[in-house]
Amino acid sequence: MKKIYFLLAIAIVAFLSSCSGGGEYEQVIATYPDGSNQLVYVMKGKESKAVKIGERMYYSNGQLQYEKHFSGKDETPDGVWKYYYPTGELFVSGDYNSNHEKGSDWTMLDREGKTYLNGEYDSLRIVEWSELGTPATVVFHQGTTQYIYQFYSNCALRSSGKTTDGKREGRWLFYHPNGMLQTEGTFIDGKENGKYTVYRDNGIPYYQGLYENGRRCGEWEFYDEEGNIAHRQKF
Repeated sequence: MKKIYFLLAIAIVAFLSSCSGGGEYEQVIATYPDGSNQLVYVMKGKESKAVKIGERMYYSNGQLQYEKHFSGKDETPDGVWKYYYPTGELFVSGDYNSNHEKGSDWTMLDREGKTYLNGEYDSLRIVEWSELGTPATVVFHQGTTQYIYQFYSNCALRSSGKTTDGKREGRWLFYHPNGMLQTEGTFIDGKENGKYTVYRDNGIPYYQGLYENGRRCGEWEFYDEEGNIAHRQKF
C-alpha cells in the first residue's frame, strides 16, 4: 500500500512540474464562432519566461492549415514547416534546419500529391505570404524563366503563368476565389497578344476579343449574365 502511495506522489509531483516548471503547453490565441480552435501557440517555459516554439492554424472545418516551429526567444524559424489544403492534403513544406533564412528544400504539391511543376527546376521560393501566414506567391526558377503561382489564403489558386527575363510570356490564367476561371490570355515579351477572355464567377463569359502587342484590336464582344452577346465594340 505504501508503494502505491509513493508512486502516486511521484506522479502528482511530475504532473505539477510539467504544468508549472517549463514544460510544453498549448495556448489558444483565436477561436471560430463555434468555439473550435483557429490559432494555437505551442509554448515552453514558465509564465513570463515562456517562449513560443510552435504555431498551428486551423481551417473552420477543423483541418490543420499550417504548422510552424521556432527556436529561441526571438522565434527563429526552425524545423520543417508544413501547409495544408482545407481537405487535409499537404500543400507546401520547407525546412529551416539548414541555416537558410528563408528555408530550404521547399516543395509544393497539388491536391493529388503531385508537384505543381513537373520536370527539373533550379529552386522554389515563397516570395509572398497571405494575411493568414500561408504561401501567397510561389516561384519556380528555371534559368531565366520563372513559373509563378499565386494563391488565396485558403490555398485556392489565384493565378499561374511564367515570365522570361522578368516579362510575362505564354499563357496566363487567373481564377475567382471559388476556383472558376476569371481571365485567360497570352503574352509575348510582356504584352498581351492573341485572344483574351474574361469570365464571371459562374463560368459565363463577360467579354472577349483580341490583343496585338498590348493593344485591343478588332471587334470585342460583351455578354450579359445569360451569356448572350449584349453588344460589340471595335478597336
